[in-house]
Amino acid sequence: VGVAQDVTEAAKHDRAVASMARELRQLVDTANAPIFGIDMLGNVNEWNNKTAEITGFTKLEAMGKPLISTYIVPSLRPSVQEVLDNALHGNETSNYELEFETKSKEIRYLLVNATTRRDAESNIVGVVGVAQDVTDDRKHSQELRKMQYLRASQEAKVETERNMTAYFAHELRNPLHAIDSALNSMPTGLQSEAQSLVDSMQLCTAFMSSIMNNLLDVRKMEEGKMILSSSPLSLKSLLDGVARMLGPSVRPGVEFMVECKVGKRIWVLGDSHRIQQILTNVVTNAIKYTTSGYIKLVIEWENHNVRFECEDTGPGIPVKEQQKLFERFVQRGGAPGTGLGLAIAKHLVDLTKGSIGFISDPSIKPGTSCVVLMPLPECQPPENVVIEKDALIEEPLSFLLIDDIAMNRTMLRRRILKGIAPKSVIKEASTGEEALVICSKESFDIIVVDQYMEEAGGVMVGTDVVFAMRRMRIGSIIIGCSGNDMEDLFREAGADWVWGKPMPSNKTTIRQLRTAFKMKTKEKGKEPAIKENAKPLS
Repeated sequence: VGVAQDVTEAAKHDRAVASMARELRQLVDTANAPIFGIDMLGNVNEWNNKTAEITGFTKLEAMGKPLISTYIVPSLRPSVQEVLDNALHGNETSNYELEFETKSKEIRYLLVNATTRRDAESNIVGVVGVAQDVTDDRKHSQELRKMQYLRASQEAKVETERNMTAYFAHELRNPLHAIDSALNSMPTGLQSEAQSLVDSMQLCTAFMSSIMNNLLDVRKMEEGKMILSSSPLSLKSLLDGVARMLGPSVRPGVEFMVECKVGKRIWVLGDSHRIQQILTNVVTNAIKYTTSGYIKLVIEWENHNVRFECEDTGPGIPVKEQQKLFERFVQRGGAPGTGLGLAIAKHLVDLTKGSIGFISDPSIKPGTSCVVLMPLPECQPPENVVIEKDALIEEPLSFLLIDDIAMNRTMLRRRILKGIAPKSVIKEASTGEEALVICSKESFDIIVVDQYMEEAGGVMVGTDVVFAMRRMRIGSIIIGCSGNDMEDLFREAGADWVWGKPMPSNKTTIRQLRTAFKMKTKEKGKEPAIKENAKPLS
């Protein structure tokens, strides 16, 4: 007797389950994500193709090996063991970063979800890890952090260099200021040889001052703080000033000529100091390279632009090098200097919305012309007077000089008495604190205050002193003095104006004082404290 059972449906079910298992196996093996698994002992029992590709170990090599001791970097083994133990107890973990050591001893970073693996009766039989290879992202992140670190380091280095530049400029300006004041207070009528030495020393101090000004101007350029003022200026006076300043620097045998071809259109609105700086830097460049022949500076009108042309008979500038010379720290042929003059000149010209460029081609003929065009609007002559060249201030002014360096005070005192206001009464203070005590008991016409006064133990800086004086309602003319660019800070504190170091010429200082007193007395409705010793403007 045969007893039969129809197992067709069961067979179909088994075949379906087997088919699904094969499909699942194929899905796991061919998945684009690394998939690996371990049994209850921590040995590998799953290792798909992507895992093999990433690690370099084939499935045959990996199966049965302890996962942690074989493939995980030593530093992470305890924490990975904890994650797997948790999963073997039913506590799954998401987005855990593993560091796999590949066959070639490289490190691959995998972001893993550790999932508990169960059998048909829901018994835990192991752990399956489904991962994402984040090695490239990690490297990019590391590169980004490295770049950010390098950038921050570079910025810190640049800032340190800027601060050091400002510091050294200030420290060098102090002795330079004293030397310049001493030279400007030398007696007149010196013998020709002695006067020649004084003139040479003044040229040297002017050159050193120019270098430091250029360094500080570069910082202004970088920080976007270089701003042009606008006031009436005489093109003829501008040209004459450049000629007087640079004429002695021209080599023997080189003729230096200036021509003012502006006719009656002499007065324009612009920043006299900065335009003079542009011309000075351009002409200085010509002086460096011209050993014979001539240098000619011409000012004329070209439509609505003022055209400055500096022509020289030097070797010329190759066309391909011309634009590079307007970059910072670029020099030609080992010439002396910092390589900043033309870069600063171009920046200033750009601020006026003008243009600057060379006309030169040594392959055709030697020589160079540097042409500057600036749209400077014409204006009427100012309604004031021109101070006579040697018109000292005869009124007995009272000064308070505040500086921590005794030599600076001594030289400034000497300069005031010799070449500015010979009948002045001068008091001194070495710190801001001392100056405030003096000002609480006495009044002064003019107060000159240095910015940094740590040498004498002062805590207050110059801008603090000025602010405190204005709070005390001290109405004196207050002049800030600093080797750094402190004009904005001093003016915000209440200073009438600011001297750099070295301070302006005696003639300029006299004009400043007369103008300041005129403005002060006009505000108060009184007669000027300093009378004008002048002739009408012609």
